[in-house]
Amino acid sequence: MSKRKIRIEDLRRFIFVSDPQVSPDSRRISFVRTKVDYEEDGYVKHIWIWDRETGKAGQFTHGKGSDSNPRWSPDGRQLLFLSSKRELEKKNPQLWVIPSGGGEARLVAELDDAGVTKPVWSPDSKRVLFLARVWEGEKTDSDVKIVKRINFRLNGVGLFPGERIHLFTVSPGRKPKQLTKGEFDVDAAAWSPDGKQIAFVTNPAEDADLSYIRDIYRMPSRGGDWEKVTSGGHLISNLSWSPDGGEIAYLGHDLHAMTATNTDIWVTPAEGGEPSNLTASFDRSIGRGVGSDLRVSTPNPGAVWSLDSTAIYFLTGSVPISSVYRVYRETCAVERLTEGVSVDGFSLSGDAEVMGYNAMDSTHPAELYVRDEDGDRRVTRFNDRLLRGLSLSTPEAFTFRNEIGDEVDAWVMKPPDFEQGRRYPAVLEVHGGPLGIYGNAVFHEFQLLAAGGYVVLYTNPRGSGGYGEEYGAVLQGQYGTVDYRDLMTFIDDALGRFDFIDSDRLGITGGSYGGYMTNWIVTQTDRFNAAVACRSTCNRHSHHGYSDMGFRHGPSGNMGYPWKDEDKLLRQSPIRYASNIKTPTLLIHSENDLRCPMGQAEEFFVALKELGVDTELVRFPEENHELSRSGKPKHREERLRHIIRWFDDYLKEPKS
Repeated sequence: MSKRKIRIEDLRRFIFVSDPQVSPDSRRISFVRTKVDYEEDGYVKHIWIWDRETGKAGQFTHGKGSDSNPRWSPDGRQLLFLSSKRELEKKNPQLWVIPSGGGEARLVAELDDAGVTKPVWSPDSKRVLFLARVWEGEKTDSDVKIVKRINFRLNGVGLFPGERIHLFTVSPGRKPKQLTKGEFDVDAAAWSPDGKQIAFVTNPAEDADLSYIRDIYRMPSRGGDWEKVTSGGHLISNLSWSPDGGEIAYLGHDLHAMTATNTDIWVTPAEGGEPSNLTASFDRSIGRGVGSDLRVSTPNPGAVWSLDSTAIYFLTGSVPISSVYRVYRETCAVERLTEGVSVDGFSLSGDAEVMGYNAMDSTHPAELYVRDEDGDRRVTRFNDRLLRGLSLSTPEAFTFRNEIGDEVDAWVMKPPDFEQGRRYPAVLEVHGGPLGIYGNAVFHEFQLLAAGGYVVLYTNPRGSGGYGEEYGAVLQGQYGTVDYRDLMTFIDDALGRFDFIDSDRLGITGGSYGGYMTNWIVTQTDRFNAAVACRSTCNRHSHHGYSDMGFRHGPSGNMGYPWKDEDKLLRQSPIRYASNIKTPTLLIHSENDLRCPMGQAEEFFVALKELGVDTELVRFPEENHELSRSGKPKHREERLRHIIRWFDDYLKEPKS
């Protein structure tokens, strides 16, 4: 079979596997299969089921619905899922239930506002617990929005003054019952093993938006008074009861290194008491994944107990892969269970003897894997036919040492038709975060650059995740310092190591924090001949008030406040040094980006134009911060065309 180079349009042909869920009897694994619907400029998502006895996968839900989040009832008779369009003219996902043997799906919960999130079956399979964003206080017919709390907008959600996330239960055939109410948000919830109680995570204080601290509370599952379980010292993001009902595990940290503190697995008595940290010696932040632009995100399973309550399973990244681990309750010993691939999500059978997970590597998008008595194996091959016809670049791993002697992982990708003795232009890719992780995962963008005749370089400078707390926390309050020096050391090493790179034809690009670093680097050096800054920031002073999470960068991130740390914030702002820029710089931004707001790109663009630097600002309407990963397919393709165009214009040798 003859092979060809990858194309931008191949995005339409990839299949994405996400959210695997093993049935209670371990015979079947449900998952979400997603493909691009180019004509409708969207995505088609359906629930599929892989059968362990037949070894075959088949489509389970059909129709026009965008179906996701399959969850088996504990008795195995039903499967709940979320659907955003099924028979309803509603954009947000609503709750549906379907017999596990097949049949007609029925609507269980329909909410007018943001829809249903995080549904969980009760232990007796008769009720479902879920979260939903609902109005608090009086709702008027006016289009005027009155903002009273600082947390009033979120990228991908939009503005929500007057709305809060609350806890509901519903029995199929009945109306949902709201269990919590007030000016606060519930972040996560879980049933007790006997179904009589619900534990949930919140901070009901009036100033909760200005605090990272959350606590676990318990209440009767029918509703009633709360009892506080934890003592107010942790950021908590997930929780689960032990099967014996005696303890609650949660993902959290005590903020000693602010938001760069490792998220650990803590266990507390269900009745309240002193929590213990099971992963204190592991030195990895629980729940981190490896970056990719060819995936559909899978919900973090959190802390997953073994049936006998002696161990907890979890997922996190340690360069170069993300893996499933197990920590033992009594000894705190940590054991890695998966190898060689980057895992996105997993689930266990009731007896934990069967595990389903979805995973990828640097040349394959995520497929479904299973781990059982026969070992680990990939059981779906949705992308094999496409991949057999593509000539891809396989990343080559190497390491370099930064200025303080750290050995840092790095990768180089050669063009698939690489010729020995020829010199190629190169593009440095910088990841987001800054606590993002580059590793063994596939990027459509990287493959396209390689196919276009570029060497692609990427690494994890200080401030990245996947190396431990100290490595990630060192960057707080000093963006553009040690991270910049690591990247320049990396480029020096690559140019000395690889004689096929043309040092006179270097490009740089990145998104989010990587976009910030692209802007920063072109103000500090002119060694790059072209730059593309995606969803970037340039002004850490104004970003504090304009970003949906900018106010959280006071006690973390840049460690400063505009009214008292002006010089500190501007020292970390590319806009202050804009007069140094000589590099032609393309700015790509989404107009609905609330994480790195549009004004950041506009501000930098105006400066570049006034300074006479070659620049363009490409604006994508009706897109947010996630354009490159889950935006409209036509916009995703057009974004890639602009990146390739810019580098071709400034890095390619003129044709004779």
